[in-house]
Amino acid sequence: MRMHKMVSGLVMAGALWLGACGQTVGKTGDVVGGPCTASGGCASGSVCETASMYPGGQCAVVCETQSDCPNGSVCITEGGGRCVLACSSASDCRDGYGCNEKSTPGDGHATVCIR
Repeated sequence: MRMHKMVSGLVMAGALWLGACGQTVGKTGDVVGGPCTASGGCASGSVCETASMYPGGQCAVVCETQSDCPNGSVCITEGGGRCVLACSSASDCRDGYGCNEKSTPGDGHATVCIR
């Protein structure tokens, strides 16, 4: 019986890992940061931002507070609240983006990949 539970647990862990595969945050992330078009390219639960400050489109998550954002991203107030890719220099961002300071909820500021 113990062996059955252990195998079941390993199968469940593997399924969870495979289900999360490909859903990422970063320059090519399909959750936050990667390129997209209005018709797709982002993971379920993410949106494709196509305004001029997002050249080539950028996958983002709608947010009200930082706790709504996945690790590696920051909630900015622009656009009604979006989790976008955090950065410390322009090299952390895709081509066409800079590492710029933007307002965050609660009168804070953070540097994010945005034009």
